Amino acid sequence: MKKTKINLIINREDYQKYENYFALLRNFIIGLTVVFFALFFTFFFILSNLGGKEDQLNLRKKTLLQILRQQTNDEAKINYIEKKYDDLNTYLKDDAYSSPYYSLLNSALTESTESASLKSFNINKDREVNFTITFSDFNQLRDFFRFIESEAFLKNFEAISLKSFSVIGATLDTKENYELSFTGKFFPLKRDFSLK
Repeated sequence: MKKTKINLIINREDYQKYENYFALLRNFIIGLTVVFFALFFTFFFILSNLGGKEDQLNLRKKTLLQILRQQTNDEAKINYIEKKYDDLNTYLKDDAYSSPYYSLLNSALTESTESASLKSFNINKDREVNFTITFSDFNQLRDFFRFIESEAFLKNFEAISLKSFSVIGATLDTKENYELSFTGKFFPLKRDFSLK
C-alpha cells in the first residue's frame, strides 16, 4: 500500500536529532580550532623566545671562544716563562757563583801588591778553584808570598796549594815576569738572593 500522506511530526524529530549532532560537531570544530590557534600562538611565542635565546647563546659562544683563544696564548706565554724560571733555577743550582769569589781574590791581590794581576781564574760549583797570578817585579812576588801565608788571605780558603811557579825571561820588548799557579777550595759565601 502506498502512502499518500506525510507525517511531518515524525520527520521533524529525526531532523532535530541530526541538527543536534551537527551543532555538536560545529561546536567541537570551533573548540578544536580555538585550541589549535591557542597552541599555535603558544608554540610560536616559545619558538621566537628560543630563537632570541639561541642568538644570545651563539653570541656568548663566540665571545667565550675568543677569550679561550686569548687565554691559550696567555697560557703559552705562562708556560714559556715557567720553563725559563725552571731553567734559571737549574742554572743557579749548578752555577759556580764565581763573581763574588773572583772579586774576593782580586781584592786580596790588590791589597797585597800593586804589580800583581790575575791572569786566569777557573772555579766550579763545588768552589774548587785554579788561578794564575803574574808579577813583573821580584820584590812584589816576595811580598805576595808573605801575604798568602797571612790569616787575611787564608781565611777565604778551605785549602790552597801552589801548583806551579814559572819565570818568564825578559826579552827586548818585555821585562822578566813571574807566574804562580794555585789550586784550592773557597769557603762557601752566602748568596744575596734566592729563587724559590
